[in-house]
Amino acid sequence: MPFGIIVVRWDNRLGAVLEAKYPEDIRTTEDQIMKIYTAHAMGEAAAGFMSMRLGNLNVASYYAGWEVNYYVALLLTIEENADDYEDGLAEIAANIFAKLENEQYKAELEDLYNKLTRFPTLSEEQKMGVILSDPTRLSIIERLIEEGNTTISDLEVWLKHKLDLKAIELYSFLAPLIKNGLVTTQWVEGLPSQCVFLIRDVFIARVPARIIVKKARSGELSAEVSSEYMDEVKNFFRDYIVTPDDTETITKILSDPDAYDILVALRESILPKGEIHKLLDKKKSVVDSILQAMDKAGFTMDLRIEKRTHTALKTDIKVMTFFPEYLVEQIGQQYNDQIKPPRMLLWHLKALRDSYPM
Repeated sequence: MPFGIIVVRWDNRLGAVLEAKYPEDIRTTEDQIMKIYTAHAMGEAAAGFMSMRLGNLNVASYYAGWEVNYYVALLLTIEENADDYEDGLAEIAANIFAKLENEQYKAELEDLYNKLTRFPTLSEEQKMGVILSDPTRLSIIERLIEEGNTTISDLEVWLKHKLDLKAIELYSFLAPLIKNGLVTTQWVEGLPSQCVFLIRDVFIARVPARIIVKKARSGELSAEVSSEYMDEVKNFFRDYIVTPDDTETITKILSDPDAYDILVALRESILPKGEIHKLLDKKKSVVDSILQAMDKAGFTMDLRIEKRTHTALKTDIKVMTFFPEYLVEQIGQQYNDQIKPPRMLLWHLKALRDSYPM
């Protein structure tokens, strides 16, 4: 189990400097924080994840690269598998590195740490929700869907302009996309920086709550309740359009462990409104707040069953990745129009071929 998190900066005069930690009573020595930095530096100071042991200290660390020269390290007991936290740490580190200038991350460190400790237990759809809940990473996906491929340097310049940033540690945003098979990177001869290729697209949207719809149609509910529920569902999806705002709402639910627990429970049954917190062993105030937000966003609805108010899931969530067949034609057009280097396009085709589901 993790027992702390530290944020360390490299200073050319002072060496490794501890900038922040949580909880405040954890202890690390100057020698320990220096050894973590040295381990990153010995790896050609490349940005990325690393796990290591320092005596009885088990460490999962994420380094921003020499231009930023910060690392974020999660401290764990010796029995813990540090590699289980790689994706979560990349997510948290990206959040911290984006807020170094005004040190806003320090006020958020406790929440970020608590979020990180739960990461290994998240479901696959939750992890994808966490990945896509970050607006910078979502911008990268949208850019790659539009273009298919780009260079790291071009992507960095584009993101700085789009998000009005002076600097960005791009690898921490790309790492979860690479690990989860959405993109791949490759050095291509003749180009000044690595190329980034989209090899799987991602679909995230609302869908009907399959089990609840089945119950309504099977007669398990009264005719009046079934009719009311099905009318609400049909009316919602008649006008439903996937929008960036809706995607943000969906990913917030997936990335919030409490909201996700409520979603999973409501996928299976229509539940008495005042008892959901008891069924899930959560604080009533927390559950009530989440249900209010879900109702406002159109995820849930109230039904009167046997003179009691129940909560029903009106819209569920679907997250899936798929092979982007549309890119094959797009790459051909880019080749004919000579808007991308031929070597880059050839490598992209090879990457798509290698990732094609057999």
